[in-house]
Amino acid sequence: MRIFVLLNPTNKHGTKTEYTLFRKELQKLGFLQLQPEVFMRVTSSRKSCDKFFTKMSAKAPKTGRIIAYKMTEKQFSRLVYITGKASVQEELIGSKDVIIL
Repeated sequence: MRIFVLLNPTNKHGTKTEYTLFRKELQKLGFLQLQPEVFMRVTSSRKSCDKFFTKMSAKAPKTGRIIAYKMTEKQFSRLVYITGKASVQEELIGSKDVIIL
């Protein structure tokens, strides 16, 4: 499973600080930043996915909008790149649960 988190901060006073702290928390939890406001993490099961949703909810800022959704590996493999190509990390992991280095 993969978790995608989309951030949409507002221009209210103090929002920038809250979102900076939230982004740092996402990185501590193992999320990769795909684009400035888009983060992704690979998890092993739905149960571990739900744990991350709980952790994110506890640290989420009060303003703006945060959208998080789950995607299976099969759904992820159907992504279409309009421009550009898959990153090295995406090519390495693909739909594998375990990677031996």
